Amino acid sequence: MNSTLIRSIVCELSYAVTLTVKEDLAQARERANHRAYSSFLAGWGVEVATDLTVSENSTVNPTGLWEPVSPLSPVFSLAGGISGGAVATNENNFNVFYPIAALYKPNLFQRNSTDRPCRDPSGNKEGSPLVDIDLKILPLLESRIQIVKLGLANDPDNVELIKDEKNVLTQTVSIKETVSGDITPTWKFTTGTVNPSEKLFSTGRERTHQVVFTFGPLAKGGKSLSPLAQAFHINQQLRAGLRGTRIIP
Repeated sequence: MNSTLIRSIVCELSYAVTLTVKEDLAQARERANHRAYSSFLAGWGVEVATDLTVSENSTVNPTGLWEPVSPLSPVFSLAGGISGGAVATNENNFNVFYPIAALYKPNLFQRNSTDRPCRDPSGNKEGSPLVDIDLKILPLLESRIQIVKLGLANDPDNVELIKDEKNVLTQTVSIKETVSGDITPTWKFTTGTVNPSEKLFSTGRERTHQVVFTFGPLAKGGKSLSPLAQAFHINQQLRAGLRGTRIIP
């Protein structure tokens, strides 16, 4: 599951990066200044943190009711039951880093297409069902380019940027999947009933996954994000971990 998940995430990142750059380059040829506003991405990277949590539970609760044969309305009956349950939780975390240049695949993705050829097709699905959804990475990258084109923000490549300006993009995706089931058989006899009302066996599985994407300038050497972007990445992981608790980040 983890290998399929990360393959789908990387594919989604490549798809978003490639289409963002190709669309901007195509529009640049039609602009009066022929400027490509996505050029700053060549010096950026993305860090991805995932929190994969799977919780499984099962309960067994057999019950019984005994009544004597006579009289017709007995004044004494005996009911009893026993129950048992188990809960198992599995948590996996990983953190990966990619330079944007390594994600740019112009020969793999075409403009005006939603196909992701790099996904692993299985079971008539494009990839993992946990991430076979729109992760909104493409609009995130396009939003940064759009505000530069409109003049609402400076180009990240501009040497006149104010020191420590926050050129960081973050996105957090939460995925929750719940499956449950139960069985309630009943046996009736002359003097009693086995499992008259309670569920004999029930089971369930809950998957709660969170994926944090952080885009930002590369640090010196190009093997990690800049310190500011790295701090944003850690902060977003903390916020994602506290989300749903009594502590409001």
